[in-house]
Amino acid sequence: MKNINEFFKNKNKTMLVDGDLLAYKLTSSQEKPTDWGNDVWTLHCDFKVVKQLWEQTLQFYLELTKSKDILICFSDKNNFRKQLDTSYKSYRKAIRKPVCYSELKQWISENYKTQSYFNLEGDDVLGLLATGEYKDNCVIVSGDKDMRTIFGWHCFIIDDSIEYVSNLKADYNFCTQVLTGDQSDGYKGCVGVGHVKASRVLLDKKNIDELWEAVIQEFLRNKYVPEDAYHQARLARILRTGEYNYKNNQPKLFDYKYEDYTNSEKSRKAS
Repeated sequence: MKNINEFFKNKNKTMLVDGDLLAYKLTSSQEKPTDWGNDVWTLHCDFKVVKQLWEQTLQFYLELTKSKDILICFSDKNNFRKQLDTSYKSYRKAIRKPVCYSELKQWISENYKTQSYFNLEGDDVLGLLATGEYKDNCVIVSGDKDMRTIFGWHCFIIDDSIEYVSNLKADYNFCTQVLTGDQSDGYKGCVGVGHVKASRVLLDKKNIDELWEAVIQEFLRNKYVPEDAYHQARLARILRTGEYNYKNNQPKLFDYKYEDYTNSEKSRKAS
């Protein structure tokens, strides 16, 4: 299912939905301010309208992607990345959730098939399912650019575009994230390396071996040690199949060729 004709022909696939993002998007769009006079304002939200919008939106994407089933993926209240780095998404603590957001998630869990895993973000749930149980028979519906680090079919709710991300492109995008960091998520990457520089560093690399070697060398050129690259990678990595232990509910931290690069007196532990 690597071309668009095969994608649309397969009408038995599952639509894996970023529940956190879509619930946030719909509830925030329905917040209405009311001026009660005397400088008193409140926000309200018609929950009935929100539920109708949710159902209409899912139906729209079912038809757009020619999917049969729906699985809604949510984040757990715990997040292993915050244990690795206290600055990870730390600014979001002060951001208020939209009116009806929690109520919508509860209603969804009661009326739809949902999935979350202990210690993981919704993105990780999407990544694990799309590269594991539902591999080659699903489409990820999200608006998060980070999801392009997961190979497979994607439908982006920002512009409703449908895109196939190859394994090599997913690895390229992941290595780009490690180099550039993500300010919105609170990790810095290799400071001084922007997207233009990252594209030059990763240019013409043919596999993960060459891509990761280029990442390590760029960190070293910028006076970092290999552990720093691995620390950033563990924050950037959206989990794929085989990278989560379902028995002890713990992720397998990114360690690709770890011993090859960190067996040095100059190395220091970062995560």
